[in-house]
Amino acid sequence: MQRADKHEFVKDLNSVLKNTEFLMVAHYKGLTVSEISNLRIQIKAANSNFKVTKNTLTKRAIKDTNFEILDKLFVGPTSLAYSDDPVSTSKVMVDFAKDNENLKILGGAMGDKELSVDEIKQLASLPSMDSLRAKIIGLLCAPQRNIVLALQGTQSNILRLLNANFKN
Repeated sequence: MQRADKHEFVKDLNSVLKNTEFLMVAHYKGLTVSEISNLRIQIKAANSNFKVTKNTLTKRAIKDTNFEILDKLFVGPTSLAYSDDPVSTSKVMVDFAKDNENLKILGGAMGDKELSVDEIKQLASLPSMDSLRAKIIGLLCAPQRNIVLALQGTQSNILRLLNANFKN
C-alpha cells in the first residue's frame, strides 16, 4: 500500500466509524481464507461490515471516534466487525466463534461504552431488531383484532337471535 492509499484508507475508515454505533475487535489467527470468506458472507447478511486491517492504520482511524477506548486491543492479527445493530453483529460473531475456535473475540464498544466479551455474549443472546419489531407490531395489533372479533361475534349473535325470533 502506498502512503497516499494508507492515508485515504484511514480517512475513509474514520468517517465510517464516526457514524457507526457498534464495533467489535477479534483475533482471526488460524482461520483459513474460506472461513474468513464465510464469516464475511454471514456478517454481510446481518447488515454489518467485517474488515481485516493493519493495527497501525486502525489505531489512526479510530482517533476522534467513540472507539478510541479500544486502542489497547489492536495487538496481533485483529479484525473489525461493525454496524448500527449490535445484536445481529454480536450474534454472527459469537456463533462463528463457537464453531471456529481460531476466532477469538477480544472486546468491543457500543457508543462510547467499552464492552467485555461477556457483555458481547449477552448482546448476542438478545432477540434481533426484526424480531422485536414483529413483537411490537403484534402487541399493537392485538387489541384492534380483539375488538373486531368481539364486534363480529356480537353481530352474529344478534342475527341468530333475530332469525330465531322471526321463525317463531
